[in-house]
Formats: sequence, structure tokens, C-alpha cells
Amino acid sequence: MSLNKLVGGDCGGNNSLVQLSNIVGRDASFSKPLSQADSFVHEFMAQNSQVPQTFNMNTLLNNLPASDHAASHKSVQQPHSTNQQVQNFLPQASMPWSAGPSVSFMPQSMMRPFHMPHQPMFHAPAGPSNVQIQYLNESELENTDVKAKAQEYVNTVKDDDELAYNQFMNFMQKISAGELNFGEATEDQKKLSKDEILDEMAEKYKDEWAKLSDVSDYWGSEEANGIAKEYSFTEANVMLENKSALEIGKEKLKMGDIPGAVLCFEAAVQQAPDSAEAWFLLGTTQAENEQDPLAITALKKSLEIDPRQLEAYITLAAAYTNENMSKYAYMSLLDWLKASPKYSDLFPQDIDPKKLDLKELENHVKTLYIKAAQLHPTQIDPDVQNALGVLFNINQEYDKAVDCFKTAISVASDDAKLWNRLGATLANSERSEEAVEAYHQALNLEPGFIRARYNVGITCMNLGAHKQAAEHFLVALNQQFKSKSLHPNSSSVDTSSSTIWTTLRMVCSFMGEHDVAKLVDERNLGELNKFFEIE
Repeated sequence: MSLNKLVGGDCGGNNSLVQLSNIVGRDASFSKPLSQADSFVHEFMAQNSQVPQTFNMNTLLNNLPASDHAASHKSVQQPHSTNQQVQNFLPQASMPWSAGPSVSFMPQSMMRPFHMPHQPMFHAPAGPSNVQIQYLNESELENTDVKAKAQEYVNTVKDDDELAYNQFMNFMQKISAGELNFGEATEDQKKLSKDEILDEMAEKYKDEWAKLSDVSDYWGSEEANGIAKEYSFTEANVMLENKSALEIGKEKLKMGDIPGAVLCFEAAVQQAPDSAEAWFLLGTTQAENEQDPLAITALKKSLEIDPRQLEAYITLAAAYTNENMSKYAYMSLLDWLKASPKYSDLFPQDIDPKKLDLKELENHVKTLYIKAAQLHPTQIDPDVQNALGVLFNINQEYDKAVDCFKTAISVASDDAKLWNRLGATLANSERSEEAVEAYHQALNLEPGFIRARYNVGITCMNLGAHKQAAEHFLVALNQQFKSKSLHPNSSSVDTSSSTIWTTLRMVCSFMGEHDVAKLVDERNLGELNKFFEIE
């Protein structure tokens, strides 16, 4: 006989246990004195025609449902409100990003999808129970779990079924009569437990909160964002043996051979590690090569050697923006102001930018650059307008950023980087047709500008022109493969961007060309060129 038959009740009627409790509460008189156990059995059997052959206490325990509010053997369980308090501290799962293409500032990168973590769940009771069982707060009982307490009875009388039955009935009688009160904890106990929980959570997560609010902590560091302290050079670079690597790199840059120029500048900085110019050229070229993490490392090396290279600060700020590291982008823009002979006086000496939170830092930088732009109202400084364009892109104020880049281009129309940044900003503000025109201007100035080529492909994707997008991605990949000739084992060297490959595969899937997508997985550039008729 399961315990459910004892405590479970039908709608509109008393269950067997309630009937049994009523029987226990009455003064029954018998002509022949009976023991207390016999009295229970006699009256219970009179109302139940089916009698179990044996009373197996272990079977009964297996059917006993565990209490939702069972406590540990050393403490009194808190009421549901405390459980709710704990639940409020659990981190909430984030909503997943959509997997479709999106754009960001220089370059228009793909929005990386991530999976929503599984959120811990507490299952609340499905509905009110038929029997209101209260929790034990009697000092003599060490375990407040009903099932555990019943197990103690089993262990003490497991060899005597009749005695086990009698003692269990006495136990249930005490519950029914309220002699064993499984009640709520006192207010002091509630308060103490809540305070303990809050203290424990505060102690446990204080380091994490400190990390989140400090720019110098690991989680906000460059290392955590994939920015290496030391530059990772390409192996087996034949240009290492050429003492004119720097000059050859400059020539390749003019010719539009961006990957070839990268290898030349890598050789140059290894030949002359203290050359700020070589590190600067390597950094800016890697930025054009769609390799922002490497660009950041190289540009920082350049500025360590010569902090006066103003263009390096703005390029560095743009690279940080592309990597979603806005705080570092703001700091780079501030460094530009400090290093500029024209605007260094605007920098306040009584403010430590590192102690400002992100919003305060944003407002601080914006205020200083607006002052710089207003310092000479009749003259346009393309560097200030360029920096303001980067700043407004970080804040996603794209219309203002467009105005700044257009203003800068009005006095520096031969700057391909400005045209590319204008194009990316227009694309981010959903002005894709205008963005394509700006990208073409950048490519007319620098045909080998891989980042601009990649951005054109992204914009074509957003316009639904998937075939044209694939063609632009393949042109960019072919440009990157030009540098393979500079490697002694060119067959085993891959100088291409994994970002471009990933985006190309997405385009092939959109087109329904699944066989072609397999060629992308194999990085079979030759067959892909044949399919898309790229010469």
C-alpha cells in the first residue's frame, strides 16, 4: 500500500489519512481492552476491506515524496521567500544574436552569433497540496526532512514489522495533532539567513565586480580580447634575407600588394626592432589587410618607440573600435590630443581618464574634441574631423560621423582610409547605395585595399546581391594569396583572412550553392575562381 493512498484525496472527499486522524482523535470504548496499536488497526480495518498482507516500511519510504522544502541536517530550512531571494542573484541568460550579416565601423564585420547559456531553473510546486505539512523546528530532532526522519524509524525497528507499523502510526498521529510542528522559521532566523546569503554572495563575487569596473583587469584587458603583447610573425619569410625589405614593402604598398607589403614590413621590423617607421607601416598595412589584432600590436610598438606619430593614434583608435574595445579607443584618442602640439593645451591636468567610467570617459573625450574643432573655426583640420568620425561611430551616432568624414574628405579627398570609413559609416546607417560609392572611391585610390573590397562585399550582401558579394570576397582572397610567392614552401602557407572565408561560405549558402560551399571549406581558391569566373 503506497503512502499516496493514505495522504492523497479525491475531489470532494476526505482521504484515508484524514479519516484515520479523526478516528485517532475520538475516545473509543471497547468491551475488551486493546493495545493502542490494536485500536488503530481495528478501526482502520473496519473501513477498508482490502488489507495488506504485510506492512513493508521500506516500500512505504520509497513511495514517500521528498519535501520541496527539505533542509540540511545542520540548519532549519528557510521559507520560499528566501529561495526566491537566492534565485534573484542568478545570472540571467542573454538573448542570442541573429546570425544574419551586420556591419561595424572599419571594417563592416559580421555580427558573431553566440549561444544562449542554459539558465538554472527552480521548479516551483505545481499546485497546492492536499495536506499542509509543516516543517519541524523541535530542538530534539536533528533532521527536518520527513523522509529522513521516517528512515530513522525504519532503521530502529526494521526487524519487527508490527512494531514498525505501530511507531509509524504514532509518528503520523503527532503530525496530525500538531505535536510535531514543521513550521516556518522565526523572523530572526529568516533575517539571519538572508544576511548570510547576501554576505556570502558579496564575498564570492567581489573580485569579479572589481574586475568589471577596472580597465586594468584581465577581463577588460587586451589579452582577454585577443590582442597579443608580442607580434606574431609569419614563419619562413624569405624577405628576412633582404636588407631592403622596408623600401620594397613601400613599393608593394603603392602597387596595391597589401599582403606582400606586410611580409616586407615584418622582415623590416625584425631586422630593425627599434624602427618606429617600420612598426607603423606594418600596423597600418595590417589594418588595411583586415587584421586588426596584429595591427594593434604593431602600432603600440611603434608608439612606444616614438609617441609623436599622430596618425598611429587615430588608426589605433579605429582598430580598437573594430574590435569592440571602446574604452581603449577613447584612450587612444586622448593620447592623440596629448601628443598634438596644436591641441595638447586642451588636455586638463586635473582629470585622470583611467578613473572615469565608460560614459564619463566618452563625454570627456567628446567635449575635448569639440573644443579642438572650435579652436580654429575658419580652418578644417582633417585629423580632428577624422577622430570625431571615429568617436561618433563608437557611440553609434552615424549621421554625425558621416558629417565629420565628409568634412575631412573635403580637404583630404585623396585619403583612401577616409573614404573607406565614410563608406562603413554610411552602411551602418542603412545607406548602402551611398556606401558602395564611397568604397569605390577608396578602391580607385588604392586598388589593393583589401578592407575596402571586403566592405563592398558586405554591402552587396545587405542589398541581396549575393553573387556580386562572392566575387568581391574572392578578389580580396586572391589579393591576399599574392604573397604566397614570398614563402619558400608556398603550398603549405595560407596568408588569407579566415573572416573573409567564413563570410564567403555564408554567401554560398544564401545562394543555395552547397557544393560550392564545400569548396570554401576546402579553401579551393582555384575551383572557386572558375565557378565565379574570376580571372
